[in-house]
Amino acid sequence: MEAMTALLGLPLLVAGQGQKDVTHNEALLLLEAVVAGQVESEDLAVPPPAATPGQCWLVAPGASGLWGGRAQQLAVMSQGGWRFVDLPVGHVVRLKGGERRERTDEGWRTIVPELRDAVVVAAPAGGAVVDAEARASLMALLAGLRSLGVLA
Repeated sequence: MEAMTALLGLPLLVAGQGQKDVTHNEALLLLEAVVAGQVESEDLAVPPPAATPGQCWLVAPGASGLWGGRAQQLAVMSQGGWRFVDLPVGHVVRLKGGERRERTDEGWRTIVPELRDAVVVAAPAGGAVVDAEARASLMALLAGLRSLGVLA
C-alpha cells in the first residue's frame, strides 16, 4: 500500500523504499500544481489535445477518456502524463482569467470578492464653473461603484 498524505494525497517516502527520488519528485510536482498552479479551464470533460507539463484543469462533470471518473478533480499534465488531485473542501484555485473558485461539497463555486467598509463619496456640487460632461461622468462612475458595493 502506498503511503499518502491525508489532505492532498501526496506520496510519502517509506522506510526501505527504492527510487525515493521518484516519489519525492511526484510529490513536488503535485504540490507545485496545488499551491501555484493556474487553472486553464473548468469546462473540459476530456483531456485537451496539446497540454504541456505544468498546465492544470478542473475536470468537468461527465468526464471520459483519460479523465473518466475524475470529475471535480484538479488534472495536472506532467512529463509522465496526467496526475490528479482531489482537493479538499475549502481549497481555492485561480483560473487563468483571474477568477477564483472554492471547492465545496457540491463541486466548485465562484468566489465573489467581499467589499467591506464602503467609502461615502459625495456627488459633485458647487464650484465656479460647472462642467456638465465631467459631472455626468463622475455621477456615472459613482453610481457604478455604489452598485458594486465599493461606495455607500
